[in-house]
Amino acid sequence: MKRYCLALDLIDDASLIAEYEQYHRNFWPEIIKSIKDSGIVNLDIYRVANRLFMLLDTEEDFSFEHKNAMDTENP
Repeated sequence: MKRYCLALDLIDDASLIAEYEQYHRNFWPEIIKSIKDSGIVNLDIYRVANRLFMLLDTEEDFSFEHKNAMDTENP
């Protein structure tokens, strides 16, 4: 198993961050399927102020290039 840790800074605007969080509260089944089909075993996202941290536990053969290709082929 591999682990990836990613960070992303959001625009430091409380109303935009609240809107972002509201939008991402419910997951579409297609998104969950895409995550699992790509080899992501576990995905956690944490927010500290305006910074997001994403932790991915993946199968050994996972690659971001393959995940991107899957998402591009099946939008």
